[in-house]
Amino acid sequence: MPRRSLPLLRPADASLPPLQARWLGAVLDPPSLPDEANATCDDCAMLPDPSLPPGALSFSPDTRCCTYLPSLANFLVGGALRDASAHGAASVRRRIAAGDGLSPLGLVADPAVIAATHTDGERFGRDPSLRCPHYEPVGGRCGVWAWREATCATWFCKHTRGERAKALWNRLQQLLAHLERAVAWHCALTLDVPAGALARMAPLAQPHGQARADVTARDADLWGRWTGDVEGYFHACADMAEALTAAEVLALGGAEARALAATVRLAAAQLDDDALPARVALGRMAVVGLTAQSVRVQGYSHLDPLEVPRVLFEQLHHFDGRPVDDALRDASAAAGEAVPAGAVGMLLDFGVLRGA
Repeated sequence: MPRRSLPLLRPADASLPPLQARWLGAVLDPPSLPDEANATCDDCAMLPDPSLPPGALSFSPDTRCCTYLPSLANFLVGGALRDASAHGAASVRRRIAAGDGLSPLGLVADPAVIAATHTDGERFGRDPSLRCPHYEPVGGRCGVWAWREATCATWFCKHTRGERAKALWNRLQQLLAHLERAVAWHCALTLDVPAGALARMAPLAQPHGQARADVTARDADLWGRWTGDVEGYFHACADMAEALTAAEVLALGGAEARALAATVRLAAAQLDDDALPARVALGRMAVVGLTAQSVRVQGYSHLDPLEVPRVLFEQLHHFDGRPVDDALRDASAAAGEAVPAGAVGMLLDFGVLRGA
């Protein structure tokens, strides 16, 4: 189980939608991100595979991982509307026509629905009733790929550096989602959305949680001077967002954006740190497959199991909190061959082992 000493990286503009990739330039230098080569959208890594053990988790070919309804900020809606992809623009127009979640902030999915469905392991990736309206059944691609939001842009079913890479993507999702909201509010304010509409889109907190926005999409007092020209409004939002520099976007996000940017930089630095902990112990794992040569274990994610050579798996009991050099020496002696530090590093990345 070879492991690279440092993660393979690629430029942010090859990993993120164009606008968000530009924003990352104000956060990371250079603005590069892990190359998640094991999470292949064009050739879905989660489709049923006869080479996998019986019962291995897979997604439906009719949905793949697109059983999630994205919230598209107003400027992303505008970009998708003018995109060359006929399917993408048409799917956005259908959501606008339906009016559910439509406001000057964009197309906002109901958080309660997302919480109930996105975390349901039995339905996610499998239930056709949850299929994203922007999913293109022919070819299995996203119709709003260049204008996808933070969650869709940063989610991967598998990570080349396991939990360590997932931590970076999760922090990046937090930052990008915050910036998307900040830019959406900036567009609404600048384009003269009435104060009454702003109040309805930002309801007062209620004792038992946040109330849903009291928004009826077609109300004239919601759109102000844009009444009757909703698409024109979204186009203007896209133009405004594209004119902002990365530094201006980060400034719109305020102190919270600066704090989240610091967490992204920390996660990126931790991804580059290849040193083993002084002591290593067993982490949380489940055995989900077994052959004479290898053991399939589930560590940090049920979607990303790891094949561990059986000879190595049988020596994991040596990693019991003792100094890592001692554990490596004892495991190697018992195995009759050297246990490489790189293999231990990969087991740490995938949560099979942990620092003690």
